Amino acid sequence: MKTLNRIRYYTMNSWNLSKAPAYNLKVYNVIDNKLQDKVFELMDTENFYDDINLLISDFNRENGYIWQAGFNGRSSGYLVLYKGTCEKKIIFKEEEFKKDNGYNGRIYADNYGWKNYKEAKEQGLLNKTILKTGTYPGKSIEDNEVPKEVLKKFRQLAIDIVKTAEYMAKNNKVKEEKYTITKTRKILIEK
Repeated sequence: MKTLNRIRYYTMNSWNLSKAPAYNLKVYNVIDNKLQDKVFELMDTENFYDDINLLISDFNRENGYIWQAGFNGRSSGYLVLYKGTCEKKIIFKEEEFKKDNGYNGRIYADNYGWKNYKEAKEQGLLNKTILKTGTYPGKSIEDNEVPKEVLKKFRQLAIDIVKTAEYMAKNNKVKEEKYTITKTRKILIEK
């Protein structure tokens, strides 16, 4: 692993002047030279980013989603720190569902589509609490407004991502496989 240096990165375009703490994690900047070709090959596989995305999800959760990390840039080569929000939301409050919609009325809940009382009950959605999170990618973040502990965790996240990529390059090989996708379609048939 090569040396990591925290930088300030434009979170959108440079014209909006919003910068935030970031790490340049482009392969040629952080991966040992002898592993770079292998990492590029691994990046073309479907599941290469699974472990990396878990690391980022863990970081976001550990920081209460108030501080979040994500990739940015044309080639997604920068790991950037963002401000975020998190609120707990109860979907399908049973008593409100009955009062406002009756048992047969339909109501919409985020990520669950339109449901009636019976559907919501069968799927275990009544009185379920979900976290609704958001990210502010266009907001500027000064280093001194981020708690030192968060900056340390952010650095560790960058290190863990690089180490994960290098570990995968040393311990995995890429294999091509063919697979078939069966699709159903509707066509017009003349009467």
